[in-house]
Amino acid sequence: MNSRRVALEGPLNFRDLGGYVGLDGETIRWQQIYRSDSLHRLTSADASQLAQMGVKTAIDFRADDELDRIGIGPLGELEIDHVHLPTVDRAMDTVRPEGYEPPSTAAEVYRGMLQHGARAYAAALRTLIAPDTSSAVYFCMAGKDRTGIFSAVVLGLLGVSDSDIVADYALTQEVVEAIHDRRRTESPSVEDLWGKLPEDLLGAHASAMVTTLENLYLDYGSWVSYATNIGIEESEVTALRAKFLELS
Repeated sequence: MNSRRVALEGPLNFRDLGGYVGLDGETIRWQQIYRSDSLHRLTSADASQLAQMGVKTAIDFRADDELDRIGIGPLGELEIDHVHLPTVDRAMDTVRPEGYEPPSTAAEVYRGMLQHGARAYAAALRTLIAPDTSSAVYFCMAGKDRTGIFSAVVLGLLGVSDSDIVADYALTQEVVEAIHDRRRTESPSVEDLWGKLPEDLLGAHASAMVTTLENLYLDYGSWVSYATNIGIEESEVTALRAKFLELS
């Protein structure tokens, strides 16, 4: 039986995107696309499990400074291609113009992420549909925000319902406190930074993704229009669907 959440010793938020109903009633193939929190925490047992699962590509949305500071750990010892596609680079420390108002909600953060992370998300989509890409996982630090928005993009382009996109995002809420506890232990120096974030960004609340989808339709009209806006051809959307959807 296929399982949505994959139990690993290191990562806390490793999940399979398979099984959701997409376009024309077809379902997403299991064991093809995974999402996760940072894979630098993989243990030797986790590494063996990923090898057994056939994971061959790991798309890393973390910022340059995160990669430099933390690295990729045991991931670098596996026969897995590490593809670094940062969506932002120390965005919270960037000097803002006078009068700039920071986002006050998670949905506002995600609205900007869809725009400013466009290059990384387009490259990630092309990585997924590449002929030599088989099973792949994409990740950031918590597997919630940068990863969560790319999950919405993938699910949306595959024709998954809004309710399932919201539900997939909200699954992180089950482990979000454990993720925060680990962060406090491993990186106490970033607590001031987290205190500046919108309060609802500290969780994975369904309402944040509901508003994000509403904004997406207001800004772009549809997921396919968003893909076109970030440089993805309709033929590439077709290829994504052909690769990852199947009749149930």
